[in-house]
Amino acid sequence: MSYIHGIQQTIMPDEYVELCLPFGTLRTYAATSTIHERGIKNKGLSLVVSGEVKIGNYGLDGSYQITTVLRRGDTFGEFTLYASLARTHHAEALTECKVLQIPEPAYRSLTSQHPAITEFITRSLAIKLHSALERLDDIRRLPTHVQLAKLIYQSYLTSKHVFIPLRQSDYAERLGVTVLTAHKSLTKLYALKLIEKRYGGVAITHVERLEGFLKESSSLLPL
Repeated sequence: MSYIHGIQQTIMPDEYVELCLPFGTLRTYAATSTIHERGIKNKGLSLVVSGEVKIGNYGLDGSYQITTVLRRGDTFGEFTLYASLARTHHAEALTECKVLQIPEPAYRSLTSQHPAITEFITRSLAIKLHSALERLDDIRRLPTHVQLAKLIYQSYLTSKHVFIPLRQSDYAERLGVTVLTAHKSLTKLYALKLIEKRYGGVAITHVERLEGFLKESSSLLPL
């Protein structure tokens, strides 16, 4: 369960965002516009300042598989800086958004003048790796409805609201399953009285009950 709590620590605090602003170019992207494509090798850090950015990839059939949604304070592109790796995902504006693009030379200057940024990014990368390993373990071990419960709980921790405004199709995209499978998983969670259907999303009925369900269902001791 620790990875769910850890994800929130990857969001850059507002005071750090302000430190970054003079070192990059703040660009506005209209909803559905491409920010960068998979395979691009331009080195730089991208920082979401406002709006929402979806990260994912297109399959051979043209379908889009979403990996995550980024909001203010979220960063991406770190691997291009620290390992000279190409961008692994397609980044697209989910809503109108503003993204600070910091090229490598400017990033080096930023971290030289503000070492706290280096410490934050390094810790953030470690947490993201930890989260990715836990997610891989979830896919290999856990039933889809348990994975869905973890996704809903993660959304609650991020927003602090028991109402989660995600559609059935959104859950399917995030979990990499069909809409029918997502529907069946939601039905199981309704039957367990962990969540209830609301207009435009779902609501957690009892947070403590959901936490208990996830601890019992993970079959691994918390880290």
